[in-house]
Amino acid sequence: MFRAIIVGLVWVVFQSATASYIHGNSIGQLIANHLPLGGLFFLIVLVLIVNPILRVINDKSGFSVSELVVIWTVISAASAVPGYGMMEFLFPILVAPIHFAAPQNQWKEFLFPHLPEWLYVSDSSAVSSFYIGESTVPWQAWFQPASFWILTSLILSFIVICWSVIIRKQWVERERYPFPLVQIPNMIIEQQSGQIFNRILSNRFLWIGCVVALVIHLLRGLHRYWPVIPHLQISYGFGHLITERPWVALVQGWPLWGRIYLAVVGVTYFLQLDVSFSLWFFFFCYKLQEVCMSAFSIQGISTQHQVMGADLVLIGFLIWMSRRHLREVFEVTVGRRSDPENDGEAMSYQKAVIGIIISSVALVAILCFVGMSLLVSIAFLLLLGMMITITCWMVANAGMLLVNVGIAPFSFLTIFFGTRSLGRANLTLLGFDRSVVSTWSSESLMPYVLQSLRLSDKAPAHRRKLVPLIIVSILVAVVIAYFSSLKFIYHQGAFNLERWVYNIGYHGLSKANRAIQNPYDPNLPAILSSGFGATITGFLLYMRHRFLWWPFHPIGYIVGVTYAPCHLWFSTLLGWGIKILVLKFFGVGAYRRFRPLFLGLIIGEYFMSALWIFVGLFTKVSYWGLPH
Repeated sequence: MFRAIIVGLVWVVFQSATASYIHGNSIGQLIANHLPLGGLFFLIVLVLIVNPILRVINDKSGFSVSELVVIWTVISAASAVPGYGMMEFLFPILVAPIHFAAPQNQWKEFLFPHLPEWLYVSDSSAVSSFYIGESTVPWQAWFQPASFWILTSLILSFIVICWSVIIRKQWVERERYPFPLVQIPNMIIEQQSGQIFNRILSNRFLWIGCVVALVIHLLRGLHRYWPVIPHLQISYGFGHLITERPWVALVQGWPLWGRIYLAVVGVTYFLQLDVSFSLWFFFFCYKLQEVCMSAFSIQGISTQHQVMGADLVLIGFLIWMSRRHLREVFEVTVGRRSDPENDGEAMSYQKAVIGIIISSVALVAILCFVGMSLLVSIAFLLLLGMMITITCWMVANAGMLLVNVGIAPFSFLTIFFGTRSLGRANLTLLGFDRSVVSTWSSESLMPYVLQSLRLSDKAPAHRRKLVPLIIVSILVAVVIAYFSSLKFIYHQGAFNLERWVYNIGYHGLSKANRAIQNPYDPNLPAILSSGFGATITGFLLYMRHRFLWWPFHPIGYIVGVTYAPCHLWFSTLLGWGIKILVLKFFGVGAYRRFRPLFLGLIIGEYFMSALWIFVGLFTKVSYWGLPH
C-alpha cells in the first residue's frame, strides 16, 4: 500500500502544480469535472501500460485492485483543490477589492468599511504585479489573507469528509444510488487471475469505442496545429437560426447549442432511462417556459428561482429518507449503540459527528469574527451544506460531470429576506462566498470523497485508511497549488490569463455593492416562483416513490437551465436515444454486450484530451475535449 500512496501523491503534486497553469493559459482543463481528467488518464496509463509491463517482469509486481483504489482515492480527493473547487477562484477574489475599486463604483465608501484589511491583499503594488506579471511573488502580502481563507476552506473540507462518511451507508447500501461515474474506474481496475487485462478491457467492443474516440480527437487535435487537416465539427450553435420573439428566448441567456461529448454519451448509456430522459426533457421544459415569458413580456422572474424551491424540497426529502439512519448515527454518538467502525466504515460515526460539530462551530466563529452576524453565519453554513449535498446527490444519481447548484447563499438570502434586513456588513462578506466554496460545483469535494468511498467496496480492508489519506492528499495539493499558482501568475500576469476566472472577484463584490447602494425588500415574485418550483418537485418526488411506472425523475427539474445542462443536453439526448434503440430492437443482452463499447468511448476521449493538453504544455495550443 505504501507504494500506492507514493505513486498517488506524485501525481497529486504534478496535477496541483500544473492544473491552474493549464487552465489559466486556456490550454484546457486537467481536472474539468467530477470524473477528473488527470486522475482517469493516470489510472488508464497504470492499468493499460504500467501494470502489463510490471507483470511481464514479475507476475506479482503489478498494482493490485486495492492499490489502484488507494491511488484513485488520493488523486480524486486532491482534484477538488487546484481548480474551481478551492484555489483557482481564491486568488482573484483576494485581489479584487483593491484592483476593481474606483471612484465610480464607490467601493471604498460602501464596501471597505466592512472588510478588515487582512481579509484581502491590501498592498496595491502586490495587486498591480498580480495583473501585470514579470515579477516575483510578494509572499508577505499574501500570507495573512491567503492563510485565513485556506484555513476556512480546509475546515469546510473536513466537514464535507465527515458528512460523506455519515451519509455513505444510507446512499450506498440502503437507497442504493447507482453512482454511474464510479462504474468507470470500477470496470477499469477489475483484475482476473493469470490475465494481463480483465474481461472488459479484453473485449473487442471496448477497443472499437477507444479507436473511434482516438481517431476523432486525433484529427481534431491535429487540425489545431495544421489547419489543412479537415476539422471534424462536433458542435453546432442554434442562435443564428432563431432570431425572432418569442422563440429567441430559446437561445438567450445560456445559449442553445448541440455538442457531442463522447464521454457524456458513454456515461448516459449507463444511466437509468428515467434519469437520462428527464435531464434533457426538463431542460426543454424550462426553455419553453422562457419562450412563454418572452411572449407575454413577463419580467422580474427567472426560471432559476424555481430551482431554489426545488432544492429546498429536495433537502427536506433527503433528510426525511435518511431519518432512521441519522437517528442511528445519533444513538452511536451518544453511546446507545455500538460503534460501527468494526462494520467497515471509514471513520466511526462518533468521530464524524464530533468533527462536524467542532468544525461547524469553528467556522461560524470565524465568520462572526470577520464581521458577519451569528444568524447569517449559521444560514450561510447551512446553505453551503445544502449546495454540497445536492451536488453530490446529482452526481450519485445521474453521473453529472458538470453541476451548477441554483442556491448560492447571496442570492438565496437577498431574495427571501431582502437586503435591508441583512445589513451592509453581511452583504459585503457574502460577496466573498466563492472563496469558500464555488457555486460552480463541477469540482466539488463531496462527490470525489463519496465516490471514492463507494469504490472502496473493492478494497474494504483499506477503507479505514482512506480518510487520513484524503486529508493528506488535500493538504499536499493545497501547498503545491498555492506556491505554484502564485509563482506562475506573477510571472505571466493575470491580464494575460483566462479573463473570466481573474474577473470572478469583481462580480461578487459588485453584486454586494449594488445591494448596499440600492437596498430592496424580499423579492415576492421570485419567492412565488420558488414556491412553484417546490410544489413541482414535491409532486415529482411523490410520484416517483409511489408509482414504479412514473417516467420522470425529479433530477431533471432540479438541475434547472444552467451552464451544465446547456452544454450536456445534446449528448445526454444522444446517449438516451441509443440506449432506447438498443433495448427496443436488440434486448437487454445486447445492452450488456455493448457496455464495453461505451466505456471505450469514455476511455478514448479522456486519454486523447489529456494527451493534447500535455502537448499544449509545451506548445501553448489549447484543446478542450471534455465538459468543463
